[in-house]
Amino acid sequence: MMALSAKTFPVALGPAHVHAARISHFSAPKRVVTRHIAKAVDLTSSFVDTDPIRHAGDKLEGLITTDTIKELESVLDSGASVAALRRFNDLLAALPAETWEEKLAPVMNELAYNLESFNPAFAAVVLRVQCTIGKTDYVRRDGALKNLIQPLAGEYGMHNGEEQARTHRELFSVFYADLMKSPLEGVLAKNPEPRHGKALFDQMMRDLTTPEGVSGPVELASYALGYNLAIEYLADYEKTWMLDSFRELNERVLRPQGRALTEWLFLEVHAEGEAEHAALGHAAVASLVPASHEGLLLRAMQDHDRDFSAFYNRMADMLE
Repeated sequence: MMALSAKTFPVALGPAHVHAARISHFSAPKRVVTRHIAKAVDLTSSFVDTDPIRHAGDKLEGLITTDTIKELESVLDSGASVAALRRFNDLLAALPAETWEEKLAPVMNELAYNLESFNPAFAAVVLRVQCTIGKTDYVRRDGALKNLIQPLAGEYGMHNGEEQARTHRELFSVFYADLMKSPLEGVLAKNPEPRHGKALFDQMMRDLTTPEGVSGPVELASYALGYNLAIEYLADYEKTWMLDSFRELNERVLRPQGRALTEWLFLEVHAEGEAEHAALGHAAVASLVPASHEGLLLRAMQDHDRDFSAFYNRMADMLE
């Protein structure tokens, strides 16, 4: 989730599947993700290959390849979360003019909690990698952490070469107030732990801290990196399609009601930035995860796919 300056951004090409059925204008293949992956992996590889403190005779275990990671990512393209996101966004874009506000209000409460709940998940991934100190190669570990820290810092408005901007919580608050015509703080005070958002948060933290059958710092880090990869990869679908859905709802319902949205920055920042963050998650995996952990990576990615799809199916139920 990327920190960008408070201005209007061109929206990146979105996920690999065109959004089905009614929302025919939804975004097309992930060329932007592929381009960012190439850039991130190239930078990581050059850093590892030129490290001055590594001895020429070091024998390090082979890492998982970018091609293998792409094959694992492709499993998510046809997974449960993409189907749930497709269902949710169809319903969001088609909300009835008479009842949209009533249906959307509790969903927005859930989404506010959900947005923030990923920050401790990201921090848990960073901690898992840091805890491989003495167990993984110094340079590889440093490269993975370098890729992981950028999306986490972006949540708080920090981006390389720029002054600190508004946090993503601030941007969401502005978007919420523009959409619902009431402050987010009041909603969160009444329901600070919405049921479905908390259920997803609790499951993510269980997955990341005590995944069943996974032990040892290196295996735990590989699992966490796979889980993080799925978070960032699916977020590209999530935020790109959400922007498209709100654009449709805005033109079909909100504008005719005299309530056209004016604060788009939260949605635009995420639709623009998630492709880069998906690529950074990919590069973090390529920096540290042994090739022998391919099955563990896949399991972690599928675990998040399970968790995330359950949440968005509940959000879709609330919009029906």
